[in-house]
Amino acid sequence: MSTHPTKLKRAATGDLVDAVLHDSLDLDDLFDAEKHWAPEKIEMSRELLNHNVPRALWPQSLHWNWAKKAVDLKPYAPGPLSAHRLFGISAEGKWQGLLLARCVGCQTRIAPGGRDLVYVEFVETAPWNFRIPQTGRDTLFKGVGAQLVELAIRWSDELGFRGRVGLHSLPQSDSFYGGHCGMNDFGPDPNYQNLRYFELDESHARTYLQET
Repeated sequence: MSTHPTKLKRAATGDLVDAVLHDSLDLDDLFDAEKHWAPEKIEMSRELLNHNVPRALWPQSLHWNWAKKAVDLKPYAPGPLSAHRLFGISAEGKWQGLLLARCVGCQTRIAPGGRDLVYVEFVETAPWNFRIPQTGRDTLFKGVGAQLVELAIRWSDELGFRGRVGLHSLPQSDSFYGGHCGMNDFGPDPNYQNLRYFELDESHARTYLQET
């Protein structure tokens, strides 16, 4: 596993905290993450129910289970010959975010077509980094998602894809990908649960890497 030092901002104080970027996780790391994330999600669900928060306002990745994703990934276990790659960011002894991407089977929708890209299958920050104003929960660390996306862009660059990245977004993340990341919004995809498809072109990839 390759690691790189970085910083995360503690939301409550603005202080920068030491963190580590990991650009080649294995399946055991997903089990380790879920071991800490699952109890937090259970407590979060209890709070949401007790505060009568409408289901439409619940975090849309709350039902995700990275241990199950590890099981599903076993036949395609990330490694030197795998099309899949797992990225993560850790701080204070815990995983603060995870990203699963693959480098085959997807091509750009931006003309001219036919060029390969890295497709992000799942990306999630740790549940204690969710902001839920209805229950008084605030983010612990900021900047997790942005740095994970950067890792996917750099992988795309290493593969010769010039930073091209595509993904389908949960609705609560649309503004992040379209705004902060500067991705092109192709609108709802009827072939993928009607989720909006976003794609980062080569020019915006260069800008993203320069500004992060």
